[in-house]
Amino acid sequence: MKSKNIAGLIAITAIVVVVMLSGCADKEQINTAEIKEELLNSAEIKEMILASVEEIDTYKFDMDMTQETLISNETDETKMTTVSTGKAVVDAANKKMSLEMTSSMEMPDNAEMPDGPMEMTMVMYLVDNAMYMKMDIPEIPAQWTKMDMPEGYEDSWDSQNQMVQQIELLSISEVDLLKAETVNGVDCYVLKITPEMAKYSEFLMKQGGMSGLMQGMQEDFDIGKLIKDMSITQWIAKDTMFPTKTEMQMKMVISSEDLNIPDAEETFTMTLDQSTTLVFYDYNTPVNMELPEDAKNAGAFPMLPVMTEGEQLATP
Repeated sequence: MKSKNIAGLIAITAIVVVVMLSGCADKEQINTAEIKEELLNSAEIKEMILASVEEIDTYKFDMDMTQETLISNETDETKMTTVSTGKAVVDAANKKMSLEMTSSMEMPDNAEMPDGPMEMTMVMYLVDNAMYMKMDIPEIPAQWTKMDMPEGYEDSWDSQNQMVQQIELLSISEVDLLKAETVNGVDCYVLKITPEMAKYSEFLMKQGGMSGLMQGMQEDFDIGKLIKDMSITQWIAKDTMFPTKTEMQMKMVISSEDLNIPDAEETFTMTLDQSTTLVFYDYNTPVNMELPEDAKNAGAFPMLPVMTEGEQLATP
């Protein structure tokens, strides 16, 4: 598969990864008879969690994610593995956030890339109705870029707020109480989350990065059809009803027909296997969201070319 095609598909994959961050986890079935009688039932816990988000002004979360990508056609296969770790600080009350992420991408031998894993780092700030981003990619000079958020952005802050995403996911899901467990010294309820797929598709379509991706899809495309397997487990603190941890696993399959690429040289299928762990902490503690001095002279955010042969996917 041509390196240009691979580069485009990697960019599409990156968008899917960000959008799916609200994602999926553990399929282990646990005998509910083991749950102690003093635990609340699933419906009561769900209602208390949904109400608790109103009490959250600030929080932090760590992310660990591994994604296996397989791109196959009639003649060959291309495999890539991406391992990412990140730390985020969110000031929900003032609609600000920062994110630092490091990724290591193991590229195939025929990708015409440098030997060894490709290491990438990203720093992002969302402050004063603008997104500032600095990416450090091999052979590309690192520099700050800025993208002004569209008018009415304040009303769509929830699409950037990971906590609200977790809560909204919960609201469209069936919740099963599995057991009680301690995570990092916090007593938690362990919940199995099963989204209603029709509502989950609508939920994904509202995410910021998905509008650009869907411009390349069939008009009547149902994104829920991409998801072939998924599971979600959440750990909820008993004392506050705030999320403590989320584990996610998801398998997606995207075909060249789904992407509706005109005059494609060959058909292909891209399979994504993704595992993600989010750990939430430091609720309602003071946070420092100062924009770095060298970011204040950031240039305009560039367009992102991700399609082949002159086709482009619009940035969100």
